[in-house]
Amino acid sequence: MKEEDLNEALRDVIVRSTPPPSMDPAHTLDRARRARKRRRAAWGGVAAGVLVVGVGAGPALVANITGPRSVGQMVAGGPGTPSASPSASTPPVSTMAPTTAPKTRKTGDPWPEGQVDRTASAGPRADRSVKLMNDLSSSVPAGFTTPNLKDSDGHSLRWPQTQYASNDGEPDYWEYMATIPVQKDNRFGQLLVLSTTPNGKPAADPCTLAKGFWGGTGTCAVVDVNGKKVGVVTAKNGSSYDQWATYRYDDGTVVHVAQAKKADRTDRPPLTQPIFTARQLAEQVISPKFKISS
Repeated sequence: MKEEDLNEALRDVIVRSTPPPSMDPAHTLDRARRARKRRRAAWGGVAAGVLVVGVGAGPALVANITGPRSVGQMVAGGPGTPSASPSASTPPVSTMAPTTAPKTRKTGDPWPEGQVDRTASAGPRADRSVKLMNDLSSSVPAGFTTPNLKDSDGHSLRWPQTQYASNDGEPDYWEYMATIPVQKDNRFGQLLVLSTTPNGKPAADPCTLAKGFWGGTGTCAVVDVNGKKVGVVTAKNGSSYDQWATYRYDDGTVVHVAQAKKADRTDRPPLTQPIFTARQLAEQVISPKFKISS
């Protein structure tokens, strides 16, 4: 294991968390693993074991993070501290005057709109992810509910997150995400929606695009919904989500809607059936309420 890899892994957990991440090893490890899955393509050959070692090292190592990687190169992705609404506490205040992010990000550029890291913890962008979460909650089929379930640390499993997603050399773009637990009888699953603004990347066929979500693998089918081609992936065992649908709009906005029969960070029994059929999942992902283009 290289020191640089360890430093990057720890920094990735810390810089995108608002408020600062819990130092409970299980909770921090869970969030670190999820962050790696979402942006694994940007990590290259970083070993999966780095996060386990990093979490076990504790605050002493956190206080001594070093390494050649610039702030502008930190990868994006991964959820922040769960919250059912924008934080009621006062967010950290930047020591730098609010700035407008450049059209193409360069090493050393400040975070956009006065942010202190990638996460937009308040304001219109944060509000968009809260609305996304509420729209996702209102979309569950009859017979399912969306409880405010909490993990063993008391954190809500309903949470939204907005983040500035550009890395060095990329045009500005944003990711808006929301995750909710879903209940049927006394069993619990999970839904996620992720809307990414146009990022300048070329269009891809539906299945290629869908297989890029969350680093997942599985079988893909193209589903036609009113003339719109949607990639629907059924994952192999071991993936965080059992199935997801992906759609790219003509303007470059990409939306993913994913479902799992088991909810994260809880030992509650899993659902015995998917929340949506594959067709229903494809219909959900093209819903205009999930499209956020700016």
